[in-house]
Amino acid sequence: MTGLYGEPRYYDVAFSYRDFDGEVAVMTACSRLFGTGTPRHVLEICCGQAPHIEAWVKQGLASYTGIDASPTMLGLARDRARSLAAPAQFLQCDLADFALAAPADFACTLLASLYARDTAHLEAHFSAVARALVPGGLYFMEWSVDFDPMVDIVDSWEVERDGIHIKASYWTCCVNRVEQTYEDTIHLQIDERGVQRIVDDRAVRRRIFPQEFLAFIDRHPAFEFIGWWNDWDLNQPIDGSKPVNRPIIVIRKT
Repeated sequence: MTGLYGEPRYYDVAFSYRDFDGEVAVMTACSRLFGTGTPRHVLEICCGQAPHIEAWVKQGLASYTGIDASPTMLGLARDRARSLAAPAQFLQCDLADFALAAPADFACTLLASLYARDTAHLEAHFSAVARALVPGGLYFMEWSVDFDPMVDIVDSWEVERDGIHIKASYWTCCVNRVEQTYEDTIHLQIDERGVQRIVDDRAVRRRIFPQEFLAFIDRHPAFEFIGWWNDWDLNQPIDGSKPVNRPIIVIRKT
């Protein structure tokens, strides 16, 4: 696999600014408030290198299942899980075509990783998640609904770790407004102990808009809408009055 997802070390550094312990604490709080209690079997969709797994281990989970399409990213995830002696398994599969041996009580897709190609792919994804959850289990999504759907977004940040300095840029532009497809680009300028590299990755995703999402969940036979909040903060429900950054969305299997 080429591009960013073929370079898991650089991906790991580029997105290491996140507070993994804090994010797992928020997910655990949601599961206790709205779901089945403290998560015991966590399913992470598009798990990448599984950066949250150490924080989940601290929470005492019994089982973690990560799925991803990239064998390279899953290789790093398996190494991380082995180093922690984590009760984890990993499956290389499509986000809309997977099945678990035993259902999870909590599922998540993080960091805007819900890369569905079109409407049919998106609907198949939610059906697969519904099959993978116990009744009452939550599906927790980060930035999977676009609250500024017609704005082409540009973002950038810098991070340094383990002798690697990365200037990262992200931008998205519309491909087809009728199909609601956008192309996302992640561009990394890498300096690894004086050695310069450039890594680019581009992917097209089908965007989901807020009212469309609510209507979809309202008619879905397996899910109900719980809520959405700004910036991983359960004290900041999204009501349209403020700019939205890193929104989290929670639905529950009925």
